[in-house]
Amino acid sequence: MARGSRGCVEMGAGHSAWVPAMAASQRARSTDPSCPVSSLLAALIPLLLLSSPGSAAPSESGDFAILDEAQVLANQMRVLATSELGVFNMQTIYNSFVYTEKISNGETEVQQLAKKIREKFNRYLDVVNRNKQVVEASYTAHLTSPLTAIQDCCTIPASMMEFDGNFNTNVSKTISCDRLSMAISSRAFNPGRDLNTVLADNFKSNPGIKWQYFSSEEGIFTIFPAHKFRCKGGYEHRSRPVYVSTVRPQSKHIVVVVDHGALATDIQLQIAKDAAQVILTSIDEHDKISLLAVADTVRTCSLDQCYKTYLSPATSETKRKMTTFLSNIKSVDGATHHALGFLKAFQLLQNTNNSTRIHTPTDMVIIYLSSGITSKDSSEEEKKETLSVISEENGHLNNSVMILTYALMNEGVTGLKELAFLRDLAEQNSAKYGVPDRTSLPIIKGTMMVLNQLSNLETTVGRFYTNLPNRMIDEAVFSLPYTDEMGDGLIMTVSKPCYFGNMLLGIVGVDVNLAYILEDVTYYRDSSASYTFLIDNKGYTLMHPSLTRPYLLTEPPLHTDIIHYENIPRFQLVRQNILSLPLGSQVITVPVNSSLSWHINRLREISKEAYNVSYAWKLVQDTSFILCIVMVQPEVPVKHLKNLNTAPSSKLLYHRLDLLGQPTSCLHFKQLATLESPTVMLSAGSFSSPFEHLSQAETKRMVEHYTAYLSDNTRLIANPGLKSSVRNEVMATSHVTDEWMSQMEISILNSYIVRRYIATPNGVLRIYPGSLMDKAFDPTRRQWYLHAMANPALITFTGPYLDVGGAGYVVTLSHTIHSSRSLSAPGHAVAVMGVDFTLRYFYKVLLDLLPICNQDGGNKIRCFIMEDKGYLLAHPTLIDPKGHAPVEQQHITHKEPLVANDILNHPNFVKKNLCNSFSDRTVQRFYKFNTSIVGDLTNLVHGSHCSKYRLTRIPGTNAFLGIVNETCDALAFCACSMVDRLCLNCHRMEQNECECPCECPLEVNECTGNLTNAESRNPSCEVHQEPLTLAAFDPSLQESLPQCINTRCSQRTSSGDCFGVLDCEWCMVDSDGKTHLDEPYCASQKECFGGIVGAKSPYIDDMPALGDEVIALNMIKSAPVGPVAGGIMGCIMVLVLAVYAYRHQIHRRSHQHMSPLAAQEMSVRMSNLENDRDEDSHEDRGIISNTRFIAAVIERHAHSPERRRRYWGRSGTESDHGYSTMSPQEDSENPPCNNDPLTAGVDVGNHEEDLELDTPPQTAALLSHKFHHYRLHHHPSLHHSHHLQAAVTVHTVDAEC
Repeated sequence: MARGSRGCVEMGAGHSAWVPAMAASQRARSTDPSCPVSSLLAALIPLLLLSSPGSAAPSESGDFAILDEAQVLANQMRVLATSELGVFNMQTIYNSFVYTEKISNGETEVQQLAKKIREKFNRYLDVVNRNKQVVEASYTAHLTSPLTAIQDCCTIPASMMEFDGNFNTNVSKTISCDRLSMAISSRAFNPGRDLNTVLADNFKSNPGIKWQYFSSEEGIFTIFPAHKFRCKGGYEHRSRPVYVSTVRPQSKHIVVVVDHGALATDIQLQIAKDAAQVILTSIDEHDKISLLAVADTVRTCSLDQCYKTYLSPATSETKRKMTTFLSNIKSVDGATHHALGFLKAFQLLQNTNNSTRIHTPTDMVIIYLSSGITSKDSSEEEKKETLSVISEENGHLNNSVMILTYALMNEGVTGLKELAFLRDLAEQNSAKYGVPDRTSLPIIKGTMMVLNQLSNLETTVGRFYTNLPNRMIDEAVFSLPYTDEMGDGLIMTVSKPCYFGNMLLGIVGVDVNLAYILEDVTYYRDSSASYTFLIDNKGYTLMHPSLTRPYLLTEPPLHTDIIHYENIPRFQLVRQNILSLPLGSQVITVPVNSSLSWHINRLREISKEAYNVSYAWKLVQDTSFILCIVMVQPEVPVKHLKNLNTAPSSKLLYHRLDLLGQPTSCLHFKQLATLESPTVMLSAGSFSSPFEHLSQAETKRMVEHYTAYLSDNTRLIANPGLKSSVRNEVMATSHVTDEWMSQMEISILNSYIVRRYIATPNGVLRIYPGSLMDKAFDPTRRQWYLHAMANPALITFTGPYLDVGGAGYVVTLSHTIHSSRSLSAPGHAVAVMGVDFTLRYFYKVLLDLLPICNQDGGNKIRCFIMEDKGYLLAHPTLIDPKGHAPVEQQHITHKEPLVANDILNHPNFVKKNLCNSFSDRTVQRFYKFNTSIVGDLTNLVHGSHCSKYRLTRIPGTNAFLGIVNETCDALAFCACSMVDRLCLNCHRMEQNECECPCECPLEVNECTGNLTNAESRNPSCEVHQEPLTLAAFDPSLQESLPQCINTRCSQRTSSGDCFGVLDCEWCMVDSDGKTHLDEPYCASQKECFGGIVGAKSPYIDDMPALGDEVIALNMIKSAPVGPVAGGIMGCIMVLVLAVYAYRHQIHRRSHQHMSPLAAQEMSVRMSNLENDRDEDSHEDRGIISNTRFIAAVIERHAHSPERRRRYWGRSGTESDHGYSTMSPQEDSENPPCNNDPLTAGVDVGNHEEDLELDTPPQTAALLSHKFHHYRLHHHPSLHHSHHLQAAVTVHTVDAEC
C-alpha cells in the first residue's frame, strides 16, 4: 500500500513542496483508492511549513496532524498486543484468579534465610573440622610409624581419571594426589593416604563442594579429587593467599620498598621486582599494601592519588595497579637515599593507622629490597641517618613495625659492608651507629635474607610472614570470592590451621562453588516487594540484585561497598547499624526523586513524594557474613496466587524436546522446536536448589516427574524440588495456549512474528513455537522483561538485537500482566508477555500507515520510531541495503543529530542522566525521554530551517514517532567515536549539549573505597544484561529436521511481499556492496543478509570468507562535497584533529592509565565487524546528507584483554569541549555484557606486555577491545598491523545552508 502511495503524491525538496503535497494528498484521498486513508498529510505539511521555530507548543493543526497519526500507530500496536500476543485476554484471566494478601515480615524472613545459609556454611565447617581431626590424628601416628608416601599428581595414569564438568578437567574421585614445593625433606609428613576415604565421603555427601586439600608447613600439597596441574617445576602453595591468611589471620600492613638507584644492576632490579610481585600475590583483601620505589627520590604508584598518603586494601584492583607500577620501575642515575624510603614508608603506616577507626590486632612490616650500597664519600653518615629515621619514626608507632631486608646479589657477589648494613636495618641496631633510643619499648627484630638469580622467590620472599608472630588462632577463615585457577568459575574457601601442640602442621581447606553458597540470595523471591543482599563484616558486597549471577561470572566482582549499591539518603546510618549490630531492622523514608530502579519496580502504591524501605539484617552465625532483606513499602500487602488448576485443553510440554523424543520436532531457525504446543521452561529461580539444577544434567525421568507434578490438579504427586509458587504460575500461563495456537493458524502476521512468550517472576517461561532453551537462561534478567517492568501497563519496545535463535535482527514488543487490571503499579505485575517481530516489520508498518514516509524513498522526508532511551526501532538507515549495519543500539544522536541537538532544548521532554556501573567502574551517561509528554515537539532553535521535524509519543507505549523534512544540507555537531564509549569531556555534562550515550571512568579511592563527591550522588546502574547462548542438541538432528516455518522466500516476487518477512531478504545490491542489481529478488537471509548478495548472516556458524570487495566496505568512503562545504569540512577536520592531538598529549602527560574491558563486556557484535561500513555515506544513501566523516589514525599497543576494568584514573581534561564518544555495539546506561544476540569479536593480539604508564585513556580503551580469532581468519591484512583506523563521525551545522 505504501509503495503505491508514492504515485499519489510526489514531493520536492524545497519548502514549497509541502503545500502542493497537502492538496495532492487530499485529492488522493478522495479519488485514488490505492492511497491509504491517513490524516497525516493534511495536517503535518502545513504544520511544518507554518510553525514558528521558536515555539514548542503545538498549533491547532499540529494537534490534528502528527498526534492523529501517532494514534493510528498506537491503535496498530494495541492490535498487536491484543490479537497477536493476547494481552487483553490474559489480563482478563488473571483478573478472575483468587489471590491471598500478605504483609511480609522482614525480620522473620531474614532469620529463616540466615539459618539456611548458616546450615550451608556449617556443612563445610564440619568437613573442614573432620579433615583437620584426621590430619592431627595422622601426625600422632606418623611419630611412631612415618607417613611419607608421595602420590605425585603429575604421574597419575590417564586411565584412572575422567572428565568432570564441575571441575572442568579430568579427575579421579577415589584418590588424592600430591604436589611438592622445591625443597622438601624425604621424611616429610604426608597424611594423604589416610585422608582418601574421608575426602571421598565428604565429596559424595556435600553438594557444591569442589576441591579439598591439606597444605603442609613442610611443603606438601595434597588435593582431592586427584588431577594433573602445575607439572612444570614445583608447586609452592605456602605463598598462596589462602595459606597465608589462615596461618596469620591478623591483618597485615605492608610497605614494600624497591631500591632502583644508579648502582642497582638490571639483574638486581629484576630480582627486586619479581620478589615484590610475589609479596603482592600472597596477600588478600584483609591486608593493606603500599609499594615504593626509592632512589634519589621516593615514588609511589600514581594510578590512584590516595596511594601517596595511605596503604590500600590488597584488592584485585590495587594489586593490578601496583603490578603496573612495578613493571615500569627502571633504574635511575641518582644514588639511593635509603632514609627517604624509610621515612615515606613510616609516614604511610602512621597515616593508615590514624585513619583506622576500629583498631584490631595488626602486624606492620616494611620489606626492603635493596643491594644496601651507600655512597663512598658519606657512607657512615647515610647509615646513621637511615637508622635515625627508623628509630624516631618507629618510636611514634610504639616500635611495633618490623623490618625485613632482602639483599640483592650482583651476579653472586655482594660486599660484606652492604650485608651488615641491611642486617642492621632489619634488626634496627640504631645504637651501633650512636643513635639514642628515645623509647623504652622493645623492638621487634626482623631478618635479612640474600637473594640471587637462583633463589626460589616463592619459597623465600613468599614466606615472609613466618617472621610475624604466630598468635595460634585456631579459627575458620572464610575467603572472599576468587577465580578457581584449577577448575572453572568462582569459589570461596573455608580453611583452618592444623596444630600438634604448638607446632603448625599446615592448613586444611575446602573450596566451595560461590554459585551454591549464594544461591539462596541470588534467587531469593519471597514476594514482589522484597530483595536481599549479602555483605561481609567490612561492608564488601558479595551479592546484590544489580550484580550478575555468580554462575555466569568468570572473574570476582570488583571490591565494592554496599553503600554504593544502596545509594539512597540515610542509608549510611543503616550501614553503620548493620555492621555493628548482629541482628536488627530499620525503616527509612526515600524521596521518589532519589529512588533506585530496583525499588521503583517493587512499588505497589505510586506516591508522588516518598516511600518507605525496611532493612532487616542478621549476622550469619559462625561466619563473617551479614544477610539483609529489603522490603519496599513494607506496609502495603503483596498478592499471591491461590491454588489454580491448569487450563482444560492445555497440554503441558516441557522444553527438553531432545529428551522427550517429540515426533513433531522441527527446527525454528537454529532452535529445536515444535509447532504442536508451547513449551514450558523452568529457569534456575523456579527450583528450591537452583545450583543443583544448573550443575546436574536433566534426565528424561526428571522431566516426566516435573510434567506430572505441574499438570496434577489433584495435588497428590510429590514436589520434585520446585518452589511452592511455581505450579500456580505454570497453570496460570497455560490459559494462553489456545489463543496462540489459533493465531498460528489464522493470523496474517505470522510471516513477521518470530515467537510469542510469557514469563513469570519465578522464572517460568512459556514459549511458542515450543523451543529448547539453554539451562542458564533466566527470562527475568532479559531486557524485554526489565523494560516492561519499568513501564507497567504500557506496550514496551526493546531492540533491535540479533536473535540468538537464528532469526536475524528482531524487535520485541512486551507488556506486563497485573494481578488486577486496576492495579497497574509495577509491584503488582505477575507476568510479562512478549512477542518478537522481524526488524523490518515496524518500518513496514510506518510505510503502510503513514504514506508520507515513503514519498521520496526515505531520502529527504524520513520517519522513525524510537524508544524512551532514544534508541531507534525503525529508521530508513536500519533497513538500508548499503551496509549501514549494525542495527543494534543505534541512537537518535547517531542517525538524526540535528533533531537530537534541537530536542535537547526541550528540558521537560528529555533528560541526560548518570549512573554508576560498579561491575566495570564506569559512570554511564544516557538519555531518558518523558513518556508522559502531551502534544508534539518541533524546531526550537532559530536558523535550523534546513530541517524541520515533528516528534510525539505514540500513546500507550514507551515509543515516539518522529518525522523529519530535510530541504537542504545541514550540519549538526554530535561527535561519535566508532571505537570506544569514552566521553570526551568527563568533567562536565551540559543538558543541552548533544553527545552520544557514553561513559567515563568511575573515580574510586582504592584506599577507602569511597567515590569522589560528585559521583557519589549518582544512582547505581541497573542489573547488567547477561550473556545468552543457544541450547546445544544432537547435530544430526540439525541436518535431518525440517524448518518449522517456511516462508517460501524464493516465490515472493515483489519487494512488498518480501519486506520484513521471516528469514527473507530483498536482494538489491551485488556482492561488491555497491552495484545495484538489475533484477532484485527475494531470497533467504543466508544468501544475502541485509540485502547484499553474498553478505552472509552474522552468526558464527554462517561466517563465510568474505571477498576483498566486502571488506573494503568496512573502510570509510569519501563523499562528494561542494566547494563551500569542502572548505568548512577542511576547517572542521583540522579543528577535530587538533583537539584529538591536544587531548592525546594531555593524557600522555598526566599518566592516566586504563585497563581492558572484561571479555564478555568487550565483545563486539559480528554485525559490527560484518557491516561496519560508512554509516551515512552521501553517495550510498543519499539520506542524511548532513553527516560527514573524519578518520583519525590512532597508534595502539596490543594488550592482553584478560581483565575487565575499562578505565583507570581520571579521564578527560579541561581542554575538552563537549564532544562525546560512543561505540554502536555497547551503548546504553546499562551496557550489555552480550545482548540477546550471539556476540563475537576479534583478538587484536596476545601480547602480554603492560600498558605504558603514559598510555592515554582513549588509546588504552581502544587496545582493550577483545576480538575473537575466527573473524581475523578472513582478513589476513588485519593480522599485521596495530595501526587501526578509528572512524569518528562528526555531524556539523552549516548556518549558511
